[in-house]
Amino acid sequence: MWPFGARRGTKGQRGEPLPEANEGPPDSTTKAGLCPRCGKQSSFEVAATIPLTIDYNVTAVRPAGTAEHPHTDQVSVLFCRHCRQGVCVVEEEWVGDKPARDRTNGGVISWRGIHWWPLPNAALSQHVPELVAKVFREAVACLSARCPRACAVMGRRTVEAIAVDKGQAQGTLAERLQNLVGSSVLHPSLGDWAKEVRLLGNVGAHFDPATDVSEAEAAQLITFTRDLLRYLYELPAELRKRRGE
Repeated sequence: MWPFGARRGTKGQRGEPLPEANEGPPDSTTKAGLCPRCGKQSSFEVAATIPLTIDYNVTAVRPAGTAEHPHTDQVSVLFCRHCRQGVCVVEEEWVGDKPARDRTNGGVISWRGIHWWPLPNAALSQHVPELVAKVFREAVACLSARCPRACAVMGRRTVEAIAVDKGQAQGTLAERLQNLVGSSVLHPSLGDWAKEVRLLGNVGAHFDPATDVSEAEAAQLITFTRDLLRYLYELPAELRKRRGE
């Protein structure tokens, strides 16, 4: 998870330190990032926090004198200051640089998000065909569930769904992607990235002890595929709207 603190040399209108830029979704410690609802870079207010997995066998006394039972998981409700909509985050406690359940010594306590609702990157415009959008949202769900291999397979399936939607329904996926580049539907650089998604999907689908799909690779796959959908469907629709077509 990304750190939360002050941007170096940057202050808000009231002189308060602004949060560090965060390219990922927010949590109650990192109260800034990409909103899972509106997709905009924003800051967040913590509206409520509900503890989970409470240890009733242990009582902790806070400096203020209040006693409470510790917990290592919680649900936080954050409100985006841009779209004013709520986001739910399941978080786990960290002590220093390790999850609390794995701690061996002391450190600064923080809460780090592990699941978000709505799912980050899952919001698509109506211009993305539903059959394509449905497959992509399943890929996002796999990543949120920390199933990178399944995510890679569904990412490959999303690229295949795009190829079919763009008129390439026959031949291997490699051939269809090459045809899309040849017909200028895909920019060559996007075609290269789509090839990487195809190859990573193959790794996820076929067992090989020597190769695997990491969560970082799956997250990168989702980011690219989301950009691909925007390039192929959303940006052309926005341009047509601007031209009044």
